[in-house]
Amino acid sequence: MQGDIRVPSYETVLKDIQTVREKGLGRLRHYPVPALQAASQVCDLATSGEQQPAAIEKLLRLAVESLGGGREGDAAEYSLGLAQGTKLWPSGERRKAAAKVYDLSVDRYRKAYEPQLFEQLAEAVLAACHDKELRQTRLQMEQRHPADSRLAVQWVERFEAYYRIWTPAYALAANLEAAVKTRRDEPAEHLPWDPDSAEPYDPLDQADGYGRYALYAYAQFQLEVKKFMTRHGGLWLLSDVDVEQQVADAVYRIGWHNSLNEDDDSWLRRFLADSRHEEPQHFAQMLKATNIGSVTLQEWQEFIASCDCSDLEHSEAGCQVHATIRACHDYCNLIDADWLKIADWYRPGSTPRRGVTGAMLYQQIIGGRGDEPPVGSTAHEE
Repeated sequence: MQGDIRVPSYETVLKDIQTVREKGLGRLRHYPVPALQAASQVCDLATSGEQQPAAIEKLLRLAVESLGGGREGDAAEYSLGLAQGTKLWPSGERRKAAAKVYDLSVDRYRKAYEPQLFEQLAEAVLAACHDKELRQTRLQMEQRHPADSRLAVQWVERFEAYYRIWTPAYALAANLEAAVKTRRDEPAEHLPWDPDSAEPYDPLDQADGYGRYALYAYAQFQLEVKKFMTRHGGLWLLSDVDVEQQVADAVYRIGWHNSLNEDDDSWLRRFLADSRHEEPQHFAQMLKATNIGSVTLQEWQEFIASCDCSDLEHSEAGCQVHATIRACHDYCNLIDADWLKIADWYRPGSTPRRGVTGAMLYQQIIGGRGDEPPVGSTAHEE
């Protein structure tokens, strides 16, 4: 935190947010928003006391991201001009687009929803200031060099965003792999992992379960990418430009190879953000309870069933399911490898180690091996 900059009051932050909505983000250099400027300094986003539009925009993106990526986040982006291509839109057009997110009239949105939305944004700005103060205090207690500390924190925060995308990407690949493999199992009179069970084993039903969790992971991936776009404007900051392009391409490929379109992706993002705590069980229940959800799930299961590769270890070139799996692994491996270049507390030349997977444990159970699973096994390489 720079100098003696004080955290602004809630009232002044709220007033500045309303000013940005009225005058537009594109003209931010031409009107004062002192509370937002002070907050950007507290958060170490601004380098001086002079009003810096880029720093204020980043602060607002940070606040919008905290709304969770659902309808509230979309409406806030339109209201403030943070959505792509809306920065220079007139205030009336931005408000109209925000109201459309809620399927409300402009007047109803302005009176009933917009005030609450801006109040939450103001609280989010103050929360960011509070978090930064706590972090700065910790760094001072550790007596680390201020410049080095700020740089390290910025890198860690960026990789936190990358790994929030990494987690559902990894889960998506794992569940797709489990689904296509399980579909090739033979029905049995008992569960493969429990020879003493009386319950018959239906591999197609088991595969459908993996497919549902794969769709949940895909929706979570799309939501985290949307949050990343909101907070960081889609800017990948990695060790070199080639890696940045490879990561951006992997993210695009994960969403491209399946049968869902951009409208479906948008619906899944909002549906997950609006579900209770973004839990998979509630997401699945709500999915089956709606017509759009049922159709989307059926289309997704048909996408998985389209894989007819004879050799799952060496998939055919045209298989879109395995192309998705490869894209997920590419993203995870690229982020892991680049993190090691940033995290200087790792040993030079070391490689990321991952824990056991469900597939590994399953194979041990049905294989009858009693030995412990190998801890820290590396991920499957495509």
